[in-house]
Amino acid sequence: MVRFSLRQLAFLAETADCGGIAPAARNLNVSPAAISSAIDKLEAVTGVTLFDRFPARGMRLTRAGAAILHDAEILLMHAEALEKRTVEMAKGEIGTIRIGTHYAIAQRIVLPAVLSFRERYPNVRIEVVEEDFPSLVASLEASDVDALVVFNQGFDAARYDVEVLKEIAPLVLLPEAHPLAKSASVQLEDLANIPYIAVSRAGPGPSYLDLLRNAGLDPEVPLTSQSREMVQAYVGKGLGFTLVGFPPGQNVTIEGDAVITRPLAQDIGQFEIAIAVTRAVRQADLVATFLDTCRAQV
Repeated sequence: MVRFSLRQLAFLAETADCGGIAPAARNLNVSPAAISSAIDKLEAVTGVTLFDRFPARGMRLTRAGAAILHDAEILLMHAEALEKRTVEMAKGEIGTIRIGTHYAIAQRIVLPAVLSFRERYPNVRIEVVEEDFPSLVASLEASDVDALVVFNQGFDAARYDVEVLKEIAPLVLLPEAHPLAKSASVQLEDLANIPYIAVSRAGPGPSYLDLLRNAGLDPEVPLTSQSREMVQAYVGKGLGFTLVGFPPGQNVTIEGDAVITRPLAQDIGQFEIAIAVTRAVRQADLVATFLDTCRAQV
């Protein structure tokens, strides 16, 4: 158990620097008795004589006192740094934010939010985790992330606060040279004989393929990938079509093939982009501010 205070160590340092109690008291704007009492208590708890006292000539550190002062100054330096850090944290100037999301949302919402947020808070560290929905929910439950910005595939309302940011209808992704790409919108029946390129199921909610089947279209599915980028690459090579929430960047696949998105003429359902936080965990001000920045992107 620590038997002395930072205040006592500060009095020790000032007295050593000034060479006496009276000038140290003036510098610190305290009474000489307060400093004298602090030094007496330090000597009592350490069992060490800290100063040699010379009538009319002030005080001088003993060898043991000098050694203790060296360690005391290190403690005081760390205490000052800690105080500064806590003030900065209270003002929201430093800290770490951990956000879980999906690749498409990271591109369209989270990345722009990160860039905008860092202009205002350059000393805040932002960590972004991209995973499938179940993995992200598990990370939120374990407090490995502070919040999720995701496609809503179903949350336990008793455990999570969920805010829907936007509802988006799926878009048909086609090779740019495909005849259907010339239409303003695509009819479901026009897709009946075109293979569907699927992304592996990533959560408990309905997939794009489920939406198609519920609307009465049951396409052949020759290719499935865990990578959305590979699915889009297959489409770019003319191997079929897929549904996406957002167009690829610059309408080009990772293979460099031109693709294009078109809306469906029929309404087959929508997906929700949502923010989710754990009800049991108080949301830090920094996290709340970053989520406001995400809202602004939508």
